[in-house]
Amino acid sequence: MKTFFTLLICVLSCISSSSQPRLRPNSIAQLTDSIRNIVRKRNIPGLMLGIVTKDSVLFSGGFGYADLKNKRAVNSKTLFRMGSITKSFVAIAILKLVEQGKLNLTDRLRYLAPEVPFTNNWENTYPVRLVNLLEHTTGFDDFKFNKMYTLERRQYSSEEMMLEQKASMVCRWRPSERYTYSNVNYAILGYIISKFSGTEYDQYLKESILLPLGMTVSNFNTWSRMPFLDTREYSSASGQLKEVPSVTLLPGAAASLWSSADEMNIFLQSLINLDSRLLSKKNFELMESPTSSIGATAGLMTGYALGNEDFGTNRGHDGTIGTCKSSYRYNRKLGYGFVLSSNANGLGSIETLINQYLIDKYSNIKKSEPLTSIPLNKKELRPYLGYYQKEDPRYNLLAFADRLLLLKVEIKNDTLQYNILGRTHQLIQTAPLVFRERWGTQAEIAFAINAEGKKVMIVNKHYTEKVPLSKAFSWLIMIILALVFGLYAVFSGIIAIGYILIKRQKPKSLHFFILPMLSLVLLSWGIYAFMHIYNNSYLLFQLGVPSATSISIFMGLTLFGISTLINALVLIKKLKTITSRYKQGILILTALSLLLIAGILLANGWIGLRFWKL
Repeated sequence: MKTFFTLLICVLSCISSSSQPRLRPNSIAQLTDSIRNIVRKRNIPGLMLGIVTKDSVLFSGGFGYADLKNKRAVNSKTLFRMGSITKSFVAIAILKLVEQGKLNLTDRLRYLAPEVPFTNNWENTYPVRLVNLLEHTTGFDDFKFNKMYTLERRQYSSEEMMLEQKASMVCRWRPSERYTYSNVNYAILGYIISKFSGTEYDQYLKESILLPLGMTVSNFNTWSRMPFLDTREYSSASGQLKEVPSVTLLPGAAASLWSSADEMNIFLQSLINLDSRLLSKKNFELMESPTSSIGATAGLMTGYALGNEDFGTNRGHDGTIGTCKSSYRYNRKLGYGFVLSSNANGLGSIETLINQYLIDKYSNIKKSEPLTSIPLNKKELRPYLGYYQKEDPRYNLLAFADRLLLLKVEIKNDTLQYNILGRTHQLIQTAPLVFRERWGTQAEIAFAINAEGKKVMIVNKHYTEKVPLSKAFSWLIMIILALVFGLYAVFSGIIAIGYILIKRQKPKSLHFFILPMLSLVLLSWGIYAFMHIYNNSYLLFQLGVPSATSISIFMGLTLFGISTLINALVLIKKLKTITSRYKQGILILTALSLLLIAGILLANGWIGLRFWKL
């Protein structure tokens, strides 16, 4: 669901931004002025920023406040929660253990750590290997929503953190097939580091990475422990900025890093310069090269590698934890890097602004290499034309929403293109069954056949499967019709209630209109409670216990299922009392629509869902 909405937002933002003038600062002073304006307009309380070249620091500092109450300004030493940027450090730690001969990327998890309680129905032929954990190609579900945060101030061991996520450790498809981001993979890696280094993962990362680089204040605390250096966290969900608790992270190795502009600048320069204090040149190449997914075997060199992801011409990682949103990027070819982190309200367009400034400034230093292309092989592509459905859900609970995302692949005017969310992407062939976007700089799309013989399309690292036209649209049409008749039920219920209030009498068929509306009200209650948490992820700790929110989700969705069933049974029993065939038809379609929605939710585990018991 999140992927679906993210893609939709991206498309809309691209359309809207094309009509707006682009800011083109030509100096660091102009760039920071532009960033300061964005911080103010987006109501970001505090922002950390670092910008470097391979041999100099262009900026290290921040904007706004780390602590609004005490007016403590963000500076170059303020520690921000870097979230999943931690994964880059964990991957480097694993590669260090590889260099020491203690691990190998092809090692099977079953042999490395048989005590890890995972399930893989394909273990004999498609085992879970160390590289699968690093590249998110295990097929594991992401954390259960009640297993991410807590308010409890307790230090967990690497083993406890790993075992806390055991409910997600089930391979949903063959390992080494699909990339699907899962924090659980890195909780397991934290345990492996602990087991093979002989010390807790955070201590090993500190001793083997942070201290050798001179990152002496950065740490892997799972909650705020340095109040005079750590940023406070804020939310504006209520319309005004308010401080929120610093949550304790349960899968620590997935997202526990705290760091500053000064120290992240050191890390960036180490990446740009292939610093041997981090890794050998060979292992830097390994870290930046995906190998285990079907996309990689099809010939794509882009996507998620070892705790390190490509972003067009840059590499890096993003991070979100609590209300902090972070990002770092580096471009070794052009010799620059930057890092930024906010303590509320995201990053806006700041990353794009910085990247554009750096490209404008440094892209003329190196000549661009000519982009590869070959003639379009229509015969080879013909079996792959058609409709594709997204099949790499991050969360099993939301898989049904991901499947609403359809792509159409076709050849038009001798050009291969795919359509998604009403937007057309024209492609240029670069190798057999491998493509780049017309205005892209590298191949990010590939076609392949999976182990079951199904045709698949990899789009910007995401996995889709070819589906028949009937399946592609029947599912979508049913959902749309269900929503239409669901809305009709609400309006009919409102009209029936209005009739009672105005006419002062009860119509004979009142229950036929009230029950469907009641069902939709209950459904809306449950969905609203969940979406409030989902869109304000720092509140996920509320799902770990029977709270007002978790109980609202349970009650709303469960009572929706019960009332929908009661409505259908009442309609069956009393249908003959309705003389109008039109009314009969509408009520039947409404009942069927509600049953369809209830069936989808039941099949995906939502009805009767007690988050605190996952």
